Amino acid sequence: MKKTFEFTRIFTLILSFTFFVSCDLDDDSPTIEIPETNLIEVADGNSDLTSLVAALERAGLTTTFEGTTNFTIIAPNNAAFTAFLGAAGFSSLEEVPVATLQQLLKYHVLENRVEASLLTGLQKNYVPTLADGPTAANLVLYFNATDGVLFNGAATVITPDVLASNGILHIVDEVIALPTLKTFISTDENFTELDTAIDVVSPNSELDEALEATGPITIFAPDVKAFESLLATNTDWNFSSDIPEDLLISVLSHHVVSGNVLAEDIDGGQTVMSLEGDDLLFANIGGALELTDGSGNAGIEIAVTNIQASNGVIHLIDTVLLPDTSN
Repeated sequence: MKKTFEFTRIFTLILSFTFFVSCDLDDDSPTIEIPETNLIEVADGNSDLTSLVAALERAGLTTTFEGTTNFTIIAPNNAAFTAFLGAAGFSSLEEVPVATLQQLLKYHVLENRVEASLLTGLQKNYVPTLADGPTAANLVLYFNATDGVLFNGAATVITPDVLASNGILHIVDEVIALPTLKTFISTDENFTELDTAIDVVSPNSELDEALEATGPITIFAPDVKAFESLLATNTDWNFSSDIPEDLLISVLSHHVVSGNVLAEDIDGGQTVMSLEGDDLLFANIGGALELTDGSGNAGIEIAVTNIQASNGVIHLIDTVLLPDTSN
């Protein structure tokens, strides 16, 4: 329960602390001057962001960033756009479908003014973007700011905190692709053991392919400590690869349900069939979601909810779910 509230507070911090960039910290500290030029004007005046400006114009998004509402733009430089176009098989921005370009650019935008120092202070987490997910939820962006700032394990901030009158830009060296479930499971260190286990069964399971497929699916994803606890139940298990493959496939499949099931869509007492075939039973305890697995293990905490990818959603849990072993 505690982790759920901490995750919510982190989002609140990101949205609330970003307005104080122009304030004096004390009487002796200098005030950071906010320029009069808006985000589009600042980008247009930077010779390394001409492709970004052209992309925003083609997508019809320039007016969004010319007003008074504050935004943070994760701004790919010209080299990043050149690499993106080449990898996608486009010879120019004009060949990119407008709808595709709109979603891609919105994925690079956060609400309010988010300074690099705030990300560094939080170190690792998810932030919501303006891009649309499979349902009403917005896609999230994972950042790791323990050594510089890295988004989704791919795009590095090379110039942080480029100020504008209505926000801030962080210039990055890569266009960030819309995230799949695989993006977050392979990037977030909380899911290292889950990622390894899925790789172990990949020759004889479709789970790995499902993480990249259209979906949508929902994954209740055990963290590293959950897998450590599972391995500790058997002296012959030191790694996921030590678990009999059929059993491991069954266990992993028990964490997956069809559809993009957000936390707010789950009711206490509701049951949902997992991909493995056994039901998951949900409970709402004082506003916190818990579940009971197919083996009847109850009180399993859904610690972090609604990690939204383009093909589904992840909810972090603190225990590996076990199917009905009598089946």
